[in-house]
Amino acid sequence: MKLLAVDKLVPGLIVSENIYTIDDRLVLAKGTVLDEKDILRIKSHSLYNIFVEDDKPVERSAKEEPTPEDFLSYADKLKNSEGFIRFKRDIEEKAKKLEESFKMIANDGAPLEIDKLTEPVYHLFVEAGGTAGVFDMLHNLRDNSDAVFMHSLNVSLIANTLATWMRLPEDVVRVVTAGGLLHDIGKMLMPPDLLNKKAALTEYEERVMRDHVTKGYELVKDEDIDQRIKNCILMHHEFKDGSGYPLHLKGDKIDEVVSIVTVSNIYDEMTSRRTYRAPICPFTVISQFEKEGINKFDPNVIMTFLGNIANTFIANRVMLNTGQTGEIIFVNADHLSRPVVKCGENYVDLSSNKSLSIVAVI
Repeated sequence: MKLLAVDKLVPGLIVSENIYTIDDRLVLAKGTVLDEKDILRIKSHSLYNIFVEDDKPVERSAKEEPTPEDFLSYADKLKNSEGFIRFKRDIEEKAKKLEESFKMIANDGAPLEIDKLTEPVYHLFVEAGGTAGVFDMLHNLRDNSDAVFMHSLNVSLIANTLATWMRLPEDVVRVVTAGGLLHDIGKMLMPPDLLNKKAALTEYEERVMRDHVTKGYELVKDEDIDQRIKNCILMHHEFKDGSGYPLHLKGDKIDEVVSIVTVSNIYDEMTSRRTYRAPICPFTVISQFEKEGINKFDPNVIMTFLGNIANTFIANRVMLNTGQTGEIIFVNADHLSRPVVKCGENYVDLSSNKSLSIVAVI
């Protein structure tokens, strides 16, 4: 094992220790055989040195032909990986079990056992590789069903990750994780024809559906659980400017835990496929958060989320509104939705060319 400067890294070197950012986020795991994208990801986090094995880089013979794997995008390689296939299988299984639990709580009066309900979330978090891997997994699950139960797991994982990024105490992270998981439990008490509708809801139907927050709160208000979890169920559609519902709360009346779940809920809902629309490009969502975030959410919550979420896309392939495709190589701190994209041999800085934008992660 030896310590090597980041600017000396070459493809084929083997990582000998887990690589973390200065705020303890996992970048790459021990044993990773570096490729160009891995090196780019390391450099993007302003790291100076990493530990690698003493052996020479693993190289392909000059006579060896490129394999189909060499031409796959970062996303395609991930989707073909054993880890992703296992994660996809497990989250789908856990969504089915969560459906059973929610229905028993809502219809049969089963006890609300927080630790038992959230245990699968922590298993999925570890399986994904912690904060460094959760979004890689979720970004590539966007063709999944938009059922309440998958969405609840996604929001819980995102909220857990965001709370971890914020370095909140472990007991608060657990409350956030539970709040994310249970935030939509009131939908179990909504008319099935609305819940399962295959088209966008009408304005009237939207008003009816809004009752899920109060119905959910009524369901849990007498349970012996942390009040902040109850608040997540009642308030996850409230905004600090008073434009939310059902109470039109403003400012500090919405606590930090609720704001974490609200941001996580909006991000997952917008970037997931719906029966009546395709997933919205994450960079469109990031741009919207940049425009409205400070007014609607706890500043520490939204700034932490934005500062980290954009970096999870480094090395991903994207399509621009011109039809060009390329890889994200650098995130502009002042314009998080407008990174630098390498298209062929050209470097396109979206922050300095406002006519260009990212329309899809591919």
